[in-house]
Amino acid sequence: MAEAEKLLYILAGYDEASEEILSGLQNTLYENGFVGTHTRNIPMHITLGSFPTDREEALKMLLQKLSSEVDSFEVTFNHVGIFGGAHVLFAAPDMSDELIALKERCSDSFDWTPHTTFLIDEPDVIFRAAPYVLHEFKPFVGRINSLHLYEFFPTRHILSVTLRDTVLSGKVREMAQEEIPECVQVIRESFRTVADEFGFTAENAPRFTAFATDEGRLQYQYFIEKRPMYVFSQHGRIVGYYSLALTEDGCAELNNLAVLPEFRHRGIGAKLLEDCFRQVRILGRRKLKIGIVEENAVLRQWYESFGFAHTGTVKYDFFPFTCGYMEKELI
Repeated sequence: MAEAEKLLYILAGYDEASEEILSGLQNTLYENGFVGTHTRNIPMHITLGSFPTDREEALKMLLQKLSSEVDSFEVTFNHVGIFGGAHVLFAAPDMSDELIALKERCSDSFDWTPHTTFLIDEPDVIFRAAPYVLHEFKPFVGRINSLHLYEFFPTRHILSVTLRDTVLSGKVREMAQEEIPECVQVIRESFRTVADEFGFTAENAPRFTAFATDEGRLQYQYFIEKRPMYVFSQHGRIVGYYSLALTEDGCAELNNLAVLPEFRHRGIGAKLLEDCFRQVRILGRRKLKIGIVEENAVLRQWYESFGFAHTGTVKYDFFPFTCGYMEKELI
């Protein structure tokens, strides 16, 4: 390829768990004889922009700047697809404010569909390969935590940087009695975004968590029911919360897992849930149950990505939504 045809590309990369899922799907294709014409041996990624080669020093400075200013964030993968005249087989994340903002920082071009490529080949090959991915793919929540600068072609890796991970500065711990008022605010503010999204109000859903949670309720759960309660604390501020109810059937029930809206997409919810799994095992319970707003498909898929299975729904007269139920076996 002539020197003038070379271009530089900024790629958004994934954390280890997301990389494992996406590269595993691609490896399924390789194992079944689908090689493709795409570039191999580079991280799974979303391309954010392409640039002339004389921008290399400026782009290196940009990536260093972004690494100190941009937090890593979650992306939800819900579907796979084919485009480019049926030459490309890919997985695509839902569009999010964080993804758009990162794109804006990297390139001013918006002729862009965020995707991670599995295979580039002739249409007949793509159509034969697609069922292998469709059979294995399950929606999951991934995390973008790095940026890479590459030159193509031939392939030349120039620079990789890691985005900020503010989650590492916080921790999950037991809630203290005097923190009940702060936890009430965390729960109400967190669930209020759900209420706003689905049109719940204090009038049509007075028992919904955003409206029904108060200090009296948490005090009853803490002192009378003696529920274990945990918080995610960051720089002295409580930004996440969950509690457990130990049920008579020998299971545990997760209640009110909440993260303040401005602290979402940083992995705090995952940290709380992982701590919940650990606490349930310590308590000697083998099954964890949850109830969610069934219409909240994104939340259901998030729990499914952690191994929860959907077990049924119930429609109550006092809620303007359907209650969905899920559970996870803990060995």
